[in-house]
Amino acid sequence: MLKNHLKMSFRNLWKNRLLSALNLLGLSIGIGSVLTLIFAIYAYYSADDSLQDQENIVYLRTETREGAIYSETPYLLLDEILKSSPDVVAGSHLQGWLDPWLTYKDVELQEYTSYVDPEFFEVFSMPLKYGDSKTALQEKYAVILTEPVSQRIFGDTNPVGETLMANDTLSLTVTGVLEPISPYSAFRLKVVMSTELLEEYPGFEQTADWQNSSTMNYLRLRPGADRAQLERQIDDIVQKNYTNPSSIAAVRIEPFENVRTNSIPVVEIIIGGAIAASIFVLLIVMVNLLNLNTSTMFRRTKDIAVRKILGGSKKSVIFQFCIENAILVCISILISAVIFLSFLLPRLNEVFGSDFGEISFTLQNDYPVVLYAIGIGVLVTLVVGILPTLRFISIPVVLGIKGKMETIKKSFLLRNSFIILQFTIAILFICVAVILNHQIGFMKDAPLGFTKENIIVGNIDLEYKNEEKAISKFGVLLNKLEANPYVEHFSASEAVPSDYYSNYTRFYEPNLDREIRTRYSRADDGYLKTMEIPLILGRDFDKNIDRAENLPVIINETTMKLLGWTSIDGKRLQSKGVEGAGYPVVGVMKDFHFQDMQEAVEPLVHFYRGEKALLRHRFLSVRVVPGHEKEIQEMIAQDFGNISTRRLFESNYLTDKVSAQYSLIDGILKTVNVVALLTIFISCLGMFGLISFMAKRRIKEIGVRKVLGAGVLKIVVLLSKDYIILVSIASAIAFPIAGYVMNAWLADFAYSIQLQWWMFALSGFIALIITSLTLSIQAIKSASVNPIKSLRTE
Repeated sequence: MLKNHLKMSFRNLWKNRLLSALNLLGLSIGIGSVLTLIFAIYAYYSADDSLQDQENIVYLRTETREGAIYSETPYLLLDEILKSSPDVVAGSHLQGWLDPWLTYKDVELQEYTSYVDPEFFEVFSMPLKYGDSKTALQEKYAVILTEPVSQRIFGDTNPVGETLMANDTLSLTVTGVLEPISPYSAFRLKVVMSTELLEEYPGFEQTADWQNSSTMNYLRLRPGADRAQLERQIDDIVQKNYTNPSSIAAVRIEPFENVRTNSIPVVEIIIGGAIAASIFVLLIVMVNLLNLNTSTMFRRTKDIAVRKILGGSKKSVIFQFCIENAILVCISILISAVIFLSFLLPRLNEVFGSDFGEISFTLQNDYPVVLYAIGIGVLVTLVVGILPTLRFISIPVVLGIKGKMETIKKSFLLRNSFIILQFTIAILFICVAVILNHQIGFMKDAPLGFTKENIIVGNIDLEYKNEEKAISKFGVLLNKLEANPYVEHFSASEAVPSDYYSNYTRFYEPNLDREIRTRYSRADDGYLKTMEIPLILGRDFDKNIDRAENLPVIINETTMKLLGWTSIDGKRLQSKGVEGAGYPVVGVMKDFHFQDMQEAVEPLVHFYRGEKALLRHRFLSVRVVPGHEKEIQEMIAQDFGNISTRRLFESNYLTDKVSAQYSLIDGILKTVNVVALLTIFISCLGMFGLISFMAKRRIKEIGVRKVLGAGVLKIVVLLSKDYIILVSIASAIAFPIAGYVMNAWLADFAYSIQLQWWMFALSGFIALIITSLTLSIQAIKSASVNPIKSLRTE
């Protein structure tokens, strides 16, 4: 019996090969896209599955009186909590500070280094490929590597017990290698070392106090711990120990599962969008197949009636149609797997890999995705195989054998509803794409408060092997830049727009009893001139009169407003509770966007640091006369090539750095654009199949109309007008939904566009044009057939 069903299925698929090909194309592209989205979602949610008892792992977040929220707290806070709270089983810092150069024989590399406590593995049950997690961090000079780092240094061998040199002076013993960590994990671990060693680093002690919040503090709680009580205990510690407890609204306990979304809030939007997109694409694929299957059923009513006369049961008829769809679905899944592995997954990594790390598919680890694919195949087969068949097998045999379909007009209503649903989703995605494109264009083209063009930015944080020689040669380069007629201005600084450290401090205005939290950085006297940032009060830094040890500062407008100042005469920035004269304010710069346009301009303070302080600056910025950028860039690169460094000198244009801020949102835009094109393409495939079928059903009518004088245009309108009306209805439904969704999304931007009517009109026009072209191709073909052949058709 199964053999007969398969034989008949292949015969019917070949007989309706146009529709079969359209179904196969739509299914393959649609399921391939759904698989890619599902894999990204699966990789995200399964990234930390190896961590046991996650529900009892928490971390601490700081909330300030001004409304700022950040995931760091003071380094000293953890020890006080461990001393005073019986509900805390274990705790560990996770601290970045210094990334030492690690040397082993001829291999030398530098990776991001995390400093943790010996209790780290009591908080997180992270498996080790080599070594024992119970003892791996007991020694002060222990180092744990992640598998990729271990591979680069030691290859495939077990490195436990081997010695690494850190910065040519410190001997470290490898005590463990972590199992591979997902790039979507909450941890971006590369090299792990002990906080006991960190505490000896120069300068760390000054920041590991009760004033600076610079550490991620993790806790493992007892099952059933009273978290509200623990927060009250933490509040008591804050009030007793913080340098300025009045600035802290609360230190909150946050579940570990929230750490990724809290650190990069847009992740939640991306994952939510991926889930919605996968559902919508799958829905469109199924609706498309339902439409085409329903259309083919009209030609097979006689077949169904004959089967019923010969004793065939309803189950056997349903089984036959399910087999036909199962064949299509199975072939499409195989094709979609090839598309997924060879094209879509690499593109996904290309778009999001720089922000989240590249993911790869392995059958051994990611077999649930294969099960999801099989589940999707079964779901699609059952839905599109059973639903249309149920309606047609209920037709009386007498009507079925005569092929009279006028009694099932509800099928047309159902099919039209499906078409409207398809195009509503497609137009919704087109609207999102149009609005998103416009918002990103607005952010990239908006005035930034500085001039980004014609500036070369070189990274000069290069780990110099001979610091004295490097400083001397850098001074020679600065003299060459000053003498070069094609160099307008230059600056050495700790930051440039788009790349400021998240360094914050607090300043107090005693006259108004007002305290503010500001971002800060260090720059020389050429920074404002090079960036062309205007001064509105006071003066710029001047290397002839300013000294770094005197700590002069320039503030931005926002800082001045928050402090309540109208003048800077005699003004100094002071910290509450800290003795001293404070920092003299010599100027006020106009607000400029030193971070992307998603964020409002924050209060900012620049401290003076001379341009020749090479070892403490990160960037050399040079404003060049237009047309001479390459020449100056090569000269700078050549001079740095003569300096012995561990890292290679690299430079690019400030315009590129500013644009790179939007790489993640550009990735979202590319994804939305692809999904929008995909949904409209699959929808139009179905439309193409439907109009092909309708043209064949009405072939005699078309022939008669042509004989009576109807032209091609009139017949094209006859075949297409109903579908154009359906697309128009879909537009009317999609527009308000898109408006609501995008208004909510744009509210998260500090600077956003206003939704305009033409954005929706453009989306509807795009959908209408694509649909009209699709319909016209087949309609013109049908309308051009010789009427003699049409009238002879049985």
